[in-house]
Amino acid sequence: MRKFFLKPLLLATLLGAAPPAFAAPNLDEAIQAAVQRHPLLQQAAAERALGKGYRQQADSWLGGDPSASLSYYSDQIGSDEGYREMEAGVSLPLWMPGQRDARQNLARAIGEQADASTALLRWQVAGEVLELIWSLRLVASDEELADAQWASARQLEKAVERRVEAGELARADLLMVQQDTLSREVEHENSRMALESAMATWQAYTGLNEVPSLPVDQSPLEKALHISHPRLQREQRRVAQMTARRDDSRRQRQSAPEMTLYAKRDRGSAQDSFGNSLGAEISLPFGSKYSTAPQVAESEAALAQARMGLASAKRSLELKRVQTHQELKRSKKALALAKRQNQLADTRMTMNQRAFDLGESDLFLLLQARSQAAAAARNLTRSHIEYRRAVSRHNHLLGEIPQ
Repeated sequence: MRKFFLKPLLLATLLGAAPPAFAAPNLDEAIQAAVQRHPLLQQAAAERALGKGYRQQADSWLGGDPSASLSYYSDQIGSDEGYREMEAGVSLPLWMPGQRDARQNLARAIGEQADASTALLRWQVAGEVLELIWSLRLVASDEELADAQWASARQLEKAVERRVEAGELARADLLMVQQDTLSREVEHENSRMALESAMATWQAYTGLNEVPSLPVDQSPLEKALHISHPRLQREQRRVAQMTARRDDSRRQRQSAPEMTLYAKRDRGSAQDSFGNSLGAEISLPFGSKYSTAPQVAESEAALAQARMGLASAKRSLELKRVQTHQELKRSKKALALAKRQNQLADTRMTMNQRAFDLGESDLFLLLQARSQAAAAARNLTRSHIEYRRAVSRHNHLLGEIPQ
């Protein structure tokens, strides 16, 4: 009756362990479950399929689709002296020097970009999953504190009721404490509904009914942004792909040469016997830079845009790093102040409780002290969680995903 005792669930939250009702196998499985439900997962699959298509084309020893031809000539309309000629041919497009290598480089660059897209998606989803978990921690702590305070208010109400019946207190004091108990019940109901809402959001995003635990003691990382960051890696792979696409466009300025193999059967007249012959022909087109100028220009523009995207990603991440670092400092200071505030409020409540029990103080001062102690306890709990969330945000921005 004199203090707010925290339940095991809230203590687990404060200490960093997952509440028993929220236990899940691990964070990695929760992230993977959310990734599988994310619509952007199909983007990486499409990029990977595109790279496979280019790779299959580059692995072929032909530069295009072969074609077949069949021709027949005669003098049946006219002199009709028996002239006959039949010819069948197969045309095989060939690669120009450097074209096949350029296409293979493009296929490899697209495949690497697909892998980078998958890693980036996992990093982004991990951040969203972590945010949902911390939101659940906050509302769960509010619900646990509200439940503990409601239980403490009911105990105080019973004690006041006994003293009213004994004639030690006025009935107005009982009404006052009943109002306080009702307020605590309303707060508990509101926090319970907030917890249900947060849990519904978690289930909709991940498809899971349980929430994984997080590392107990996660320290803020002291390092700068690295080029291996998932977002920077994705932008780098995009630049590499656009570079390969530009080189491929330049190589495709000249059409593929064709080798034609043919077989011919002919005779000059009906008195002659048929003759058979085999032949080969190769055609070399004259490439013109003007015919492919639009494609080359488009690839150059796409490459320039990819480079700007990489520079923009570096700048954006650096700005966010500064912001998360400032948030980390603010939450750490707020936690220290919340500890002092909670200590003072708890001491004051203890003193007022003792004075009330001895009849040296009235109920109003006690309820006021209990209300301030409840607010301080809630602020301390939230400050603990918000500091750990700030650490999580800071580390995640640097590309780290807790295991």
